[in-house]
Amino acid sequence: MGYFSMEHAQQLLHNKYVAILGDSIQRSVYKDLVKFLQDGSYLTEIQLKCKGEKTFLKDTLVEGGVLDEMHNGVTYREVRQYSTDHHLVRFYFLTRIYSDYMESILSDFKADYKPDVLIINSCIWDVNRYNDIQLREYRSNLETLFSRLREVLNPECLIIWNMTMPVGFRDTEMPEYVKHNLRWDVIDGNFYSATFANLYNVDVIDMHYHFRLELPNRCRDAVHWNQLAHRKCTQILLSHIAKAWGVEVPQKPQGASISRAPSRVVTWRSGNADPFEKGRALGRGNCQREKLPLIGSYCPGYTSFDERSQDIRGAPSRGPYPFQGMNMMMNFAPHQPFPPMNFGYFPDYKQFNDHPILPMRRPIKQRDGRIHPYRIPAPLPSRIY
Repeated sequence: MGYFSMEHAQQLLHNKYVAILGDSIQRSVYKDLVKFLQDGSYLTEIQLKCKGEKTFLKDTLVEGGVLDEMHNGVTYREVRQYSTDHHLVRFYFLTRIYSDYMESILSDFKADYKPDVLIINSCIWDVNRYNDIQLREYRSNLETLFSRLREVLNPECLIIWNMTMPVGFRDTEMPEYVKHNLRWDVIDGNFYSATFANLYNVDVIDMHYHFRLELPNRCRDAVHWNQLAHRKCTQILLSHIAKAWGVEVPQKPQGASISRAPSRVVTWRSGNADPFEKGRALGRGNCQREKLPLIGSYCPGYTSFDERSQDIRGAPSRGPYPFQGMNMMMNFAPHQPFPPMNFGYFPDYKQFNDHPILPMRRPIKQRDGRIHPYRIPAPLPSRIY
């Protein structure tokens, strides 16, 4: 990851059109990029929480938001645009990765300027608002979207698929069976989306990997993220764009001071500070930040595939909720079921059996959302790096 300043970002995106499509997390990505292009400071708590406002740092609400009905349904719309003499950044709020509304967005790209950079993600709404337990519609919509993007956009357009960041299940609006499986559904959705993106030669950035250890920077709802996380996300995106265009990624100057965190950070844990500032206080001021190479060479944080001709449309379906099939596998690729294996006879196991499907020697403890799935031992190596 590079060390971009406001001047570096302005120069990199000079006379460029950046389009960002996605949910409320992608809206925060848009806001942090606009904030970074103007003064380089962090977003405030109010700026992160607001949605649909008429203006944000001199941008314009083009459609939806307070101009229409404000609600949390799947028909909510919000289109924002930040425009200057040399920069154009536009945001479209999505509740589904492909729909009639997405076709209208593609029509805008056809009739108007076509973006130079397209940053897109949609997963959380797709897996919990449309009763798509098997993720069949999500996979079909992904394939349709990537094929349509290649038809509409210029070949020079840099398309970046942002994989979904780690989530929890503290949102009380979700049904119980969705809430407790959302983390696994997001990992499944990340695998499918990254695979289809690879088939259509779309760049993939694994934000789930980059933020797997940044859970203290998650907000109280265990879905959204604070200012520090979004600034890191902006740095990752700018680093990838620079390398894709053959631009040298700026590094932290020797002896330069590290930008301090805002006075109030949105989080559900106390005692947060800038992680780089914290490392400096612990005597690790000379440690280098992680570097972000291009897609094509192996790097943790990116999805890498040995063969580009593979197809996942024949993958076995996910098992029923809550503890079967892909939900049990968490972040592992779909595979044929294992043959039955005899692990020995436990004469007294029945007295410890408190679950009709999974006999165990101790009760199943309900997770509170703060335990990351990567900490669970894996029966197979993951396909998502």
